[in-house]
Amino acid sequence: MLALTRLYSAKRHGFTLIELMVVLALIAIIAALAAPDFQRTIARQQLNAAASDLLTSAMQARSEAIKNNRQVIVQPVSADSDWSKGWRIYVDMDNSRTYTESDVLVTTVAATTSTIEQYETPTLNPNLIGFDSTGFALGSNAGRVVFSSRILGGNYLKGVVIARTGRARTCTTQPGANNCTGAN
Repeated sequence: MLALTRLYSAKRHGFTLIELMVVLALIAIIAALAAPDFQRTIARQQLNAAASDLLTSAMQARSEAIKNNRQVIVQPVSADSDWSKGWRIYVDMDNSRTYTESDVLVTTVAATTSTIEQYETPTLNPNLIGFDSTGFALGSNAGRVVFSSRILGGNYLKGVVIARTGRARTCTTQPGANNCTGAN
């Protein structure tokens, strides 16, 4: 009787093939349900990072303008003025509001990920963020730049709003709540 008990208990170690298949099927189902949500979370974080980078650049440009007692510009690097393709910060030595050889380049920010795009034509005129030597926005150059994600569509937008006083802030727009309006 003792020999049969040992033999029977020795057989019960481990999992059967059916138990293993059931567990793998459950894991596959849960992963399939979670994958789209995970993609949206990643897209939202990339969108937040793009807006945060532009906000940081605007604050850095304002600081450089005050420090150097000169106008400093943040401007898209692409010919089509698309902010999602990257931008540069420079001290505008000749006050031309365009990047020339005489200007002092502060930094260049690389393009965001390929899923991030400029949502609308910025309300900046011209398409730049500029600060004078006192830290105020250049002329009537207050406005906003708003980014969107190809994955999220227009359901979640993130942008940067520049006030005439030079204050920059991020804004978030979701259906029914547009916080990216105005430039106050």
